[in-house]
Amino acid sequence: MNNLGALSSLQYVAGDSLLHRLDPRSKYGFAISYLVTLVSSNSLITSWVGMVIVISSYLLSGFHLLMVWNNLRGIIVVLFILGSIQASLNGIEAAALMTLKVLSFFLMITLMLSTTPPEKQIEGLRKLLSPVRRLGINTETFVFMFTVAVIYMPLLLEDTMRIMQAQRVRGLHNGRWNIARRSRDMLLLLIPVLLMILRRAERLSEAMESRCYQPGCERTGYVQLKIAKHDIVVLILAILLPFILLYPI
Repeated sequence: MNNLGALSSLQYVAGDSLLHRLDPRSKYGFAISYLVTLVSSNSLITSWVGMVIVISSYLLSGFHLLMVWNNLRGIIVVLFILGSIQASLNGIEAAALMTLKVLSFFLMITLMLSTTPPEKQIEGLRKLLSPVRRLGINTETFVFMFTVAVIYMPLLLEDTMRIMQAQRVRGLHNGRWNIARRSRDMLLLLIPVLLMILRRAERLSEAMESRCYQPGCERTGYVQLKIAKHDIVVLILAILLPFILLYPI
C-alpha cells in the first residue's frame, strides 16, 4: 500500500486468504447485510458485535492490524473529535454509537476493496445487476463509471505519491505543523494532480473512441465467476446476520 493514509486502504492487496478467494457476489451480499443491520440498529451492544465481526474479518484476511491503524489513524482522530462533540451534545452513549457505526462502515468497505481485485469487483457488480437489466433498466453505464473509478484509483494514488516525492525533493511538504504552509503545499499538490487526471481522462476517451465504444451496450466478461461452497456459507450468514443481531434471543 502507498503511504496516503485512508486512501491507501481503498487499494487491492494481493493475498491467498479465505476472504481473497471468496466470490465478489458473496462479499457484496454480506457487506450489504452487515451495513443494513448496522444502520438499522440503535443498540450499543450490536455495534460492538459488528466491530468485533469486522476486526475478525481483517484477521482472517491476513492483514496486520498495525497496518490498518497506520492507514486509518487520520479518520480515527477525526471520529474521536466528532465523538467528543456528540458526547457534549447527546451524551457518551450516543457518541460511542456514532463512532462505532461510522468506523465499522468504513472498515467493512475498505476490507471488501482490499481483498477483491478490481476486475472481479466489476464482474461481480455486473452479475448482481443483471436482473435489473432484464427489466429494461440500463445498468451498463453505472457499471462503466464504477469500473473507471476502481481502475483509476490506484493510478491516481501512484501519481499523487510521485508528485509528492518530487515536491518533497524540492523542499515542499516540510511544514507539518504550520497550517498556513501546509495549506499552500496542498494547493500546490492539487493543481498537478488535477492536470494528471484530465490528461488520463483525455487518453481514455481517445482510446475508447478508437475502439468504437458505444455507451450502454451489453458486454461479455473477461473474468468468469463461480460460486463455491464457502460462498454459499457466507451468503447464508448474510441472510441470518440481521435476525441474529437485530432480534437477539
